[in-house]
Amino acid sequence: MKDDPESALRQALRPVAPSEGFEERLLARVTAQRRVPAKQSRLRWRPRSPAAWWLSAGLAASVLVAVGVQHHLHEQRERETGLEARRQVMEALRVTDEKLDLAYRIVKGQSSSVSDDESGV
Repeated sequence: MKDDPESALRQALRPVAPSEGFEERLLARVTAQRRVPAKQSRLRWRPRSPAAWWLSAGLAASVLVAVGVQHHLHEQRERETGLEARRQVMEALRVTDEKLDLAYRIVKGQSSSVSDDESGV
């Protein structure tokens, strides 16, 4: 007959008295572990040599230059886009001016021919 799973679980999780010296060993272990990470957990990073410092400074400078170049290129693209839009607007105004001038001449020509017809009657 199979054991009841609850009984097996209770048996496995039953309280057990610690062995002699358990508390002292645990406290010694926790104290030893606290000392080691405290030295390693400093948030400050210090390069170990001047070469490492220069490498870090060079990397930071490279990142700043890359960001600056990217910003400059973006502004240049925007400027070129603006100039192209300006050119297109000027072209559209020129074409509109020509069309309006043509329409004005046609209307003016029709009105003068109508006035000639009326004066001849």
